[in-house]
Amino acid sequence: LMMFTFVITLCVSVHLFVCVLDGEKAVLRLGSDPDETFVPQCPDIPIGQRVDCFPDCGASKQQCEQRGCCWKPLDERNVPWCFFPTNHGYTVESVQPSNAYAQLKRMASPSLFGADIQELSFHAEMQSNNRLHFKIYDAQRQRFEVPHEHIKNLSSNPSSPISNTLEITQKPFVVTCTLFFRFDTTIAPLVFADQYIQLSAKLPSHNIYGLGEHVHTQYRHNTDWKTWPIFTRDAFPNGVTLQPLPAVTYRTIGGVLDFYILFGNTPEQVVQEFLELIGRPVIPPYWSLGFQLSRWDYGNLTVVKDTVERNRAVDLPYDIQYTDIDYMEDKKDFTYDTVNFSELPQFADYLHEKGQKYILILDPAIATSKRVGNTAYLPYDRGTEKNAWVTESDGKTHLIGEVWPGETVFPDYTSENCINWWVEEYQQFYREIKHDALWIVSQF
Repeated sequence: LMMFTFVITLCVSVHLFVCVLDGEKAVLRLGSDPDETFVPQCPDIPIGQRVDCFPDCGASKQQCEQRGCCWKPLDERNVPWCFFPTNHGYTVESVQPSNAYAQLKRMASPSLFGADIQELSFHAEMQSNNRLHFKIYDAQRQRFEVPHEHIKNLSSNPSSPISNTLEITQKPFVVTCTLFFRFDTTIAPLVFADQYIQLSAKLPSHNIYGLGEHVHTQYRHNTDWKTWPIFTRDAFPNGVTLQPLPAVTYRTIGGVLDFYILFGNTPEQVVQEFLELIGRPVIPPYWSLGFQLSRWDYGNLTVVKDTVERNRAVDLPYDIQYTDIDYMEDKKDFTYDTVNFSELPQFADYLHEKGQKYILILDPAIATSKRVGNTAYLPYDRGTEKNAWVTESDGKTHLIGEVWPGETVFPDYTSENCINWWVEEYQQFYREIKHDALWIVSQF
């Protein structure tokens, strides 16, 4: 079981090279020096070990060789025809005896997408006997990282040195983890550019699980060249590719590589180690595990109550009733329809009489338009005053989208101003509409 963090950066730059075809062999001239050439060292490997050097669409022999990669077409369409040579990646320039820190330098080779980071830092530590943490990041420039708000600053106190678990190969740079199982990056070079990062590793078996945000046809993952997006259900470029060696390739468009590898003889031991890292989960209220009923467009509160009464009449197990965005005024957060849902402030008490609970929806996309009667929409006005919205790259212009209420702005929950705005709006709304829990829908 591995937990990893990928984040996004918005910086863009360009790296140029020239391709010269010399008979059947591609010779690439790097930069402006005519004597600086690159000849890919193409390994003779089984097809299951090929790592795709052209993950974007439309690979051809010329395009592949322009990237300094190896081109060997096959009858099989899923297998990469364009794959990495052995002389891409990074070398270790210096390393501490403990293997905890290393400085990496990029090998002279063509770029996949440009703006490769030339100098990287590698930091590793055994945080416990069964947890290894390693991180690869830009040595010269700080990049945005997702704050680890749930990960404690645990003191490292393993009984054995990190050298018993982690091995580093210097040229090219390779990380090998050997405790309980093998996590081995020798299969392909590290790629670390401003807006493209890739790390591949051999795995000890086909028993690979996770990426739970997707709809899976089976619990154990298919390793026949299957790619899953990260953090989305159907969109790239952030993704994980599984291949039949077995091996895994992580790809993302920015940030850093930040891995926690957790060891254990059983799944239970791995989960225990994971919880030791992030903390124990909150025990949910018992009623939240019960039967729940929701639909969009009840139309009015009378229809909702009729639905509740029909289910009560037949003694259907039924713990929670929801209302979707149709309870709002024009689908605006922190409002309710005072015509069709006029008795909503009393609805929770009505459910509580029979031991039931009420959950309402909030969709964090805030309308920019005014309320009915051209009156002010105060949640938007107050959020604007507090600079609570996501902005464009200038840090000032509000990022505008279109969601259920029409034109919207989006709360920036990484901002303390936004958090304060959200808490104040929610507390005020709760005093107006009593309820037991929130149903928060992600913006899109």
